[in-house]
Amino acid sequence: MTLPVLRPGQTHGAVPKFKRALVEELQSRNHRELASAIRLDSKTYGPTTVRATKRMQHNRQLEPDGIVGEKTWRALGFHEPVVDERPPVLHGVPFEPGLLAVDGRYVDKPLGQTILAERRARHWHGVVNSGYRPAWYQKRLWDEAVKKYGSEQAASKWVARPGRSRHGRKGGSGAVDVTNGAELDGASSGIFRPMDWEPWHMQLTGTRDMPEELPETREGPELTEVPEEELAEHGVTVDDVDATVRVLLERLDRPNDETDEGMREAADDGFDPEAIGATPTPERSTAT
Repeated sequence: MTLPVLRPGQTHGAVPKFKRALVEELQSRNHRELASAIRLDSKTYGPTTVRATKRMQHNRQLEPDGIVGEKTWRALGFHEPVVDERPPVLHGVPFEPGLLAVDGRYVDKPLGQTILAERRARHWHGVVNSGYRPAWYQKRLWDEAVKKYGSEQAASKWVARPGRSRHGRKGGSGAVDVTNGAELDGASSGIFRPMDWEPWHMQLTGTRDMPEELPETREGPELTEVPEEELAEHGVTVDDVDATVRVLLERLDRPNDETDEGMREAADDGFDPEAIGATPTPERSTAT
């Protein structure tokens, strides 16, 4: 048996095992409030657990980057080989070419690179709440929204129909939802908010002249069928994906432009999933 390297936002069958050990570690050091906030039944390595991991790594004199690599697994008593072989599933979404991972979400790569540049320049202090959603994921989000709000008309105020969301676009024409949207919009000439009533929704300025009403995309089985075999390779089921859908829908109910302090603490500088496996990602120890 092997253990995976876990990154923020990752959905994987090994996440509950890690969470249980992390909770025990936190409780032993009297971080009981933080430990109690971790959802042990979820297979997604979300912001609360990332924040708790950084606390544990700091306590153990490891680099507090929130990445669960060999030294972090070892610190919690696991001795199986740790591998980092393939791009992860993030919040229920498998990797596709043309995406970058930012704050545990896959993002249209050109847009993600622009957002990260503003963060590194300290022009923006928010986090990405929602990024790229393939058509099959958007459909599950739409169906859940219709169920939650009682009608398609009510659901459409919160979620776009499959094929009508810019969150399903790549190549520079995609969209993200962020906190501190006004700060990001004001800081960057490369990013704008196309809808004043949604200050969290961001796109590249190159999409400014594109029509907001996207043409309906034909929904065939190849677009809306969940890639169950690919998910299963990561120990993820359709139920696990639907759990991420419900969490996202809960997030949409809140003021998206308000920064959640816990999410900000769990934010990361992003990584290119296509580079996984090319070079090792050892954790650095600060112990002397």
